[in-house]
Amino acid sequence: MIKQIIIFTIIISSVLIVHAGKRNKNIDNLPLLNTKWILEELSEMPVIQKNDTAFIVFYDTYKFSGNLGCNLFFGEFTIGKKRIKLDYFGATKKFCTDMHLEELFARALRNDITHYYIEKNKLYLRFQNKTVCKFKGITSSE
Repeated sequence: MIKQIIIFTIIISSVLIVHAGKRNKNIDNLPLLNTKWILEELSEMPVIQKNDTAFIVFYDTYKFSGNLGCNLFFGEFTIGKKRIKLDYFGATKKFCTDMHLEELFARALRNDITHYYIEKNKLYLRFQNKTVCKFKGITSSE
């Protein structure tokens, strides 16, 4: 009888450990929609910015908006299983002292995005097998 209790305890413990590991893996990923994604890399090169100004947010209305670093941008998107297409794109046209980041970020969003994935609160926007943009997700409480 004691042997059966020990075996039962081991089985239950194993199931709980496996289940807890899966739950924690899901908690690590913020959702694509309604999360503020701060730009960290463009074409696998680090982006250095003040005040995390370059970002994007995808809304559950299939619209997106954000900041290119100085100018605001907006548009619509379609989404499928790990596929994403940014359909319409517009932006304000303020004069900014440094337009380099703006131009690169806007070009990447207009032309090169076909897929996405999220891993450990990082959003990767990709063209085929190449990462075009990498973002850090933040919640509204941060």
